[in-house]
Amino acid sequence: MLVLKAKFDMRRITISVPDEAHRALKLLSILEAKAFGTIVLEALEFYLKDKDAYNLDVSKRSDS
Repeated sequence: MLVLKAKFDMRRITISVPDEAHRALKLLSILEAKAFGTIVLEALEFYLKDKDAYNLDVSKRSDS
């Protein structure tokens, strides 16, 4: 489960997304009655956990 930290514990990032992805995120935020940023953070959290990214370190890098 995503636990949002206080604003001062977060870094701000700027990304460009296709219109279709923005629309889908916006519609989800409306349907789930959640802030747009919360939906984006949940999607990011899901991806990072799926890739086991929180357990990465430099020695695990692959040379693909």
